[in-house]
Amino acid sequence: MKKLLRKKDIFLLTLGGIGDTIDEIRDPLHLVSGAYENMYGFIPQQYKRHNFSLLIGKSLKTGYVERIIKNGKSYLRLTSAGKEQMEREFPITSLTKTWNKKWIIVIFDIEEKSRGKRNRLRNMLKNVGFGILQKSVWITPLPIGQDVKELLSHQDFAENAFVLEISHVLLGDPQVLAQRVWGLDKLEEEYLGLKEDMEKTVDSIKNNDDRHDKRYKNIEEIEEELRDKKKKILEFLVTLPPLPRELFPQFLQKAIAI
Repeated sequence: MKKLLRKKDIFLLTLGGIGDTIDEIRDPLHLVSGAYENMYGFIPQQYKRHNFSLLIGKSLKTGYVERIIKNGKSYLRLTSAGKEQMEREFPITSLTKTWNKKWIIVIFDIEEKSRGKRNRLRNMLKNVGFGILQKSVWITPLPIGQDVKELLSHQDFAENAFVLEISHVLLGDPQVLAQRVWGLDKLEEEYLGLKEDMEKTVDSIKNNDDRHDKRYKNIEEIEEELRDKKKKILEFLVTLPPLPRELFPQFLQKAIAI
């Protein structure tokens, strides 16, 4: 299920994606301009100067963003708390970490009459990044074995579930396994479709000089369409399953290198 991004989300993702971002005092909008140019390639029209100033103010108050001075210029950047918050909401942003080449497996056995408890466990595992290997066997490459064990105990699942850590070599090719468990081939196909659709709109903008060609819309309409399509791509990317980058297909590996 895709996550609908709020302005605050896009702002934090932008800061997280490009590192330190210059905040020109004379023109606060330049921050958004530069950031979006890097991530989106466009400046969102809905960002008015006053509204953006309010967004910065709120972000500073939360402690997720801080202002620093470097070489005489003012910068905004994510704090450690901001990075942790972003990784919680968008696990895909933490995929620069190197995989330890081990799988964490949870095996559980909960009888039918306790269906509610079983569904609660399934939802919990899904929320922390597990995928279904087979019935009642869930798997993740994330190094969270001890955390999951403690969580299971805290949630009263200790007698119903077991946590195992095994080497990737015991389960064969990790990319093939990840593709099967998380349906990565279908996700790659969806991404390529979104990207192709966006590129067609980009071509429409490039070719819009031909005012006699009725295939093209008004330039403002095309640019609005491009913004919507790029936003859809970002929403798609931030809801990819939290896996080490090396387990994704090639096109997705390039796409999430943000």
